[in-house]
Amino acid sequence: MSALARKSSIPLLPRFFGKLLIRTLRADSGRKVKARPAFDPSDSHIPVGIIASFVEQQNQLLRLVEATHGLDLNGITITSPVVRLITYSLMDSYRIIVVHEQNHFVRARRVMESHGFPGHAPFERLA
Repeated sequence: MSALARKSSIPLLPRFFGKLLIRTLRADSGRKVKARPAFDPSDSHIPVGIIASFVEQQNQLLRLVEATHGLDLNGITITSPVVRLITYSLMDSYRIIVVHEQNHFVRARRVMESHGFPGHAPFERLA
């Protein structure tokens, strides 16, 4: 199936919302997007096991993504877990997750480079 045929098989609104969310959530978009209340942290206390928890969540996410191998990710439409009226393709949901996690790394870098952070060493980018 050609790329054009695949794109046209996706309903218009899921394509629109997927692209809009990805563009809006990018760290370099210049827009500040406040987290929906459902995604606000419960408090500012950072648990000791936060890194281990993050790594386990990443492994679980990887297993779920791998389980979709061979599916038509652009043709599968899902509903936003936050706003039920918004839908996008499963592929766009993967892109949204990537952009979302990139934002976490950008914020973490800012915190690590801020005065008062232990060691206050500039964060080295992984090449």
